[in-house]
Amino acid sequence: MRALLQYFKPTLPPVAVLMEPGAVFALRVGSAQRDPTPLVRHEETFESPEGQYLPGPESMETLTASLMTQLGSPKRISCVIGDPFFKTQVLTLSDFPRSEQERRKVILWHIRKFLNYPIDSVRMDYEIISRAPGSVKLLVTLCPVAEVLALESAFAARGCQVGYVGSSTIELFNLALAKGALPAGGNALIINRTPDYLSFLFAEKGSPLFFRCKDLDGVRADDEQVSERMLQELRLTLAYYREKLGGEHLEKVLIRRFPGGAFLPLEDVIEEDVVVQDLSDALPPLPSGTSRDAEYLPIFGLLEGGA
Repeated sequence: MRALLQYFKPTLPPVAVLMEPGAVFALRVGSAQRDPTPLVRHEETFESPEGQYLPGPESMETLTASLMTQLGSPKRISCVIGDPFFKTQVLTLSDFPRSEQERRKVILWHIRKFLNYPIDSVRMDYEIISRAPGSVKLLVTLCPVAEVLALESAFAARGCQVGYVGSSTIELFNLALAKGALPAGGNALIINRTPDYLSFLFAEKGSPLFFRCKDLDGVRADDEQVSERMLQELRLTLAYYREKLGGEHLEKVLIRRFPGGAFLPLEDVIEEDVVVQDLSDALPPLPSGTSRDAEYLPIFGLLEGGA
């Protein structure tokens, strides 16, 4: 499967932002896809209302004003948001109507069975992963429509169009796929290890197979609980992959450690013959010869994933 990026293709703007819990990372590069050498990096924090992932109205206005100044007032921008903002599901359907309207009805009907989520107030996107006789496999993402509209409106008020909104780990997958870091004929696991959530994306022959995101509920890297908690999540996820999905032997595990060097207890759960790499180290260097900072990897996935 090629990268999940169609909105601007082939004219992706060279500016993008990543919104993780309480912090935004902004990047302007020379040229999306052709020369993603960073020209501007910018980071700042924000506060979100309780029960909301993105900034509230006042914070959003201040934040977008600052971002537009730092990034040179772009006319178009792309956004990546941390995985907990989305509900993501790999879904296999036998009924896949020709009509787009009917397709969405079928997808939402099936999603209701898997996810406890307010379907009536979400924005849904899907990508066809593969087709087989009598079935189609999809990657489906849902997110709160009101928060996305507020984000788009805040940038639009400053003359900038938000053309694409994607999730952090999906963009890591796009980056690994585009740069040949995934085994073409085997299975791999991408782990997005952050202070606030832990995400797993299993890939089979270069296609998404299973996704799981677990909120860490405030367990931080300096807490005594972190090793036990992460080890538990790793074991549960790998057990589900092997026992429920019949997952084959993993050839490679790629990790985004945010912040760089963040601890992840893999020794007790990953077989010795599995290649384990930080994603930054598994990628070819940028045209400038520099590597990609872990904090910005999802943005690089967005900017380079369509290559």
